[in-house]
Amino acid sequence: MEGSLMPGPAFLRGESVSLHTWEQEDYEFFERHRNEKAIRRPLTDVSPRNRQQVEQHFEERVYDDDGMAFLICAGDREAMRTGDEDGLTRVGEIGIPWINEPHGSGMLMYWIAPDQQGNGYVTEATELLLDHAFGQRRLNKVWAMVIEPNDASQAVLESLGFEQEGSFRKETFYDGEYVDSRRYGLLAEEWLD
Repeated sequence: MEGSLMPGPAFLRGESVSLHTWEQEDYEFFERHRNEKAIRRPLTDVSPRNRQQVEQHFEERVYDDDGMAFLICAGDREAMRTGDEDGLTRVGEIGIPWINEPHGSGMLMYWIAPDQQGNGYVTEATELLLDHAFGQRRLNKVWAMVIEPNDASQAVLESLGFEQEGSFRKETFYDGEYVDSRRYGLLAEEWLD
C-alpha cells in the first residue's frame, strides 16, 4: 500500500478497484496528486493546495452529508475478494460531491494518478459509484462536465452510456486559450436497464 497506513474502510468493491472513505492518512496522496499539472489542469483547478487547504476541502466537501467522495484503491482479484488491504494501492478519487436531493441529480467527478492511468480503474470505479447512486441513493440523473481537450474522460463517460447534453462555448481557460466545456448526463432508467 502506498504510504505507511491502510486506507479507510472499503465502501464498495469491484474486481480490481475498491472505493474507500477518505481518512487523514490519505491527505498526503490527495495533496501530492491534486497539485500535479496532469491532474489539476483537466479539473480546471488553477490554485495550489497545501495541507491546510486539503484539510479544509475534506471538511467542507468530502465530509458533507449530501455528497459522496471516495479514495479509489486498486488491487488484484484476491485482494478485492478477501478485502486484504495490504494488497491495495491508492490510485485516485471519485465522487458525486454535489447532490441535489430534491431533484435527484448529482455531479460526477474523478481523477486517477498519472502513473495509474490507462488501467481501466476510473471506468470500474464509476460503474461501482453509479450502481450505488442509482440503486441505493435513488438519484434520477448523474452528470459531468469535461473540458474539450480531455478526450480520455469523454471516452470513459461515453463508454458508460453518458450522452453529451450540451456544450459551453469557451467556458474554461486551458493551456493558454479558452476551450469549450461539455456536459454529459446519464439517467437512472438508462443505467438500470
